[in-house]
Amino acid sequence: MQPYIRFGYDTLEAMPPGPSFRDALRSGLHRRCPFCQQGRLFRAWPNRMLLRCPVCGLSYFRESGYYVGGMMFTYGLAAIALLIAYFALSPFPDVKFLTDNERLALWITFAVILTLALMPYAYSLWLSLDYWMEPWSPGDSDLE
Repeated sequence: MQPYIRFGYDTLEAMPPGPSFRDALRSGLHRRCPFCQQGRLFRAWPNRMLLRCPVCGLSYFRESGYYVGGMMFTYGLAAIALLIAYFALSPFPDVKFLTDNERLALWITFAVILTLALMPYAYSLWLSLDYWMEPWSPGDSDLE
């Protein structure tokens, strides 16, 4: 794949070729570097991200506040999953041995656990899809 040319305000710069959408999705779901598809993104659970890919050196932080989009992905995925669970359970009668406060505590616990489980995948998908739309090279970063 040939690099494409991106027109900036005053510059004409060659960009590295981007991955296919399928490769971007695969690296996002596997939580791997979008450039080399081998380096891991996280150093600890749930979302302690590495600054760079340990294999190719690609910066995972393009700018300050970069993962706000990942937080929105997490929120959206958790909200969708909670709504599906709510509507799937709504036809069943109320559980009589739980009070309203206990049911609320169960839903909050479920929401927190679901959010923590989805967070690494949402951050990884955010990075991979951003790289798919506008690829950058290892060494390129606004934070350097």
